[in-house]
Amino acid sequence: MTTEQKAYLQALSDVRSWHRWQIGQSVGDVRAIDAHEMAIAWIDEVIEAKKRHAAEDEATRRDRQP
Repeated sequence: MTTEQKAYLQALSDVRSWHRWQIGQSVGDVRAIDAHEMAIAWIDEVIEAKKRHAAEDEATRRDRQP
């Protein structure tokens, strides 16, 4: 995984943590909690896709090396 890919995943993880924190602050606000949970679910999907792409990129780089 490249440095840029690692940094991007860390940024996504940080945003995910912020949404988790917001859920904790949303006492009794069901709509806010739902919105943050939906955001976390979307971020999880993006993280998984980025990890897959990074693995595919790494495999391609390995295949191209002599």
